[in-house]
Amino acid sequence: MRSWDDLFEQARFHWREPDPGVVTCASRWKAEGRHKVYDLGCGAGRHLAYLGAEDFEVYGTDVAPKGLAACRRYLDELGLEARLVQADMIAAPFADESFEAAISTNVLNHGSRARLQLAANELFRVLMPGAEAFLTVLNTRDWRHGNGAQIEPGSFVLADGPEAGILHHFFSEPDLRDWLKAFEILHLERERGELKLSTRPDDRPVIRDGWAVLLRKPRHPKSP
Repeated sequence: MRSWDDLFEQARFHWREPDPGVVTCASRWKAEGRHKVYDLGCGAGRHLAYLGAEDFEVYGTDVAPKGLAACRRYLDELGLEARLVQADMIAAPFADESFEAAISTNVLNHGSRARLQLAANELFRVLMPGAEAFLTVLNTRDWRHGNGAQIEPGSFVLADGPEAGILHHFFSEPDLRDWLKAFEILHLERERGELKLSTRPDDRPVIRDGWAVLLRKPRHPKSP
């Protein structure tokens, strides 16, 4: 299987514009006085840069050293600070209940369903009670669903496209709700649009079909 460092080496994933959902959430979080935000799978830093410029205290993790290096260069260019740590999504290097908010865009569909459950559990662990998280993941209507080698229901190692060789999981709505059952789902919608995966001008955008979901960690544990 290919690694994320392989893709960063090819100058992919260096877009700069923040996800509109992150912009919307950040505006409300700022008004509510939330300050400490975690970007899970920060990549080249587009959201850390946006949030840092909005005066949030930001922390980012990514599994790819080359992605983090690109992120650090970008933040340095802008004169912004962030704590960056190389870490797997199932092992966040932070104490329990560290963050008032979190984001993770186009990240938590890269893995087996069991591994993604561990990642969701880990996100839950590092959020404070009442903290919110904005996530985007793929759904089963995406053009890549069914492409490549299937390793389990909904999970494929892609054979074609810019992320060929990378394992993806595609969530149906029931699967998504089961995956996030520890959280309160505040808002869930289908999100479809162009996604530019390279800085090369001759590379056309692809159409991504996914879920955008806003979550809250309950202030009190849910009953079994």
